[in-house]
Amino acid sequence: MKRIMQLNAMFWLSILLTGCGIGLGLFPNATSYSTKPYLQYWEKEGITSSARQSDSRECGSTLLPSAPHQDGISMVRKGMKHDEASYDRAMAAWQRCMINKGYQYTGVCKSDYAKSWPACGAP
Repeated sequence: MKRIMQLNAMFWLSILLTGCGIGLGLFPNATSYSTKPYLQYWEKEGITSSARQSDSRECGSTLLPSAPHQDGISMVRKGMKHDEASYDRAMAAWQRCMINKGYQYTGVCKSDYAKSWPACGAP
């Protein structure tokens, strides 16, 4: 009986230490982040994923629909400084281009930072 209790304790300890408890519902207030690629938050009626990627390239980006967290890659155009301000200008220009092509951003626009982007209604 003592051996069974030890094994049971080790099992639950390993579950808690590896973070698997979140998936089991042991931590209901834990935040689960979306792994949806940034480009897939841009939607347009009747458009395919490959057409969306093509439009994104025409706007100056290489965002891939299958690669999550790639929104920071290849946004700074050749000849521009590689700093945060350059990235912000390039990203804003890309967003305006996507909006002009008829896309709507369906991501979260709750934070003040997000509200400063064209995708969330900023000029």
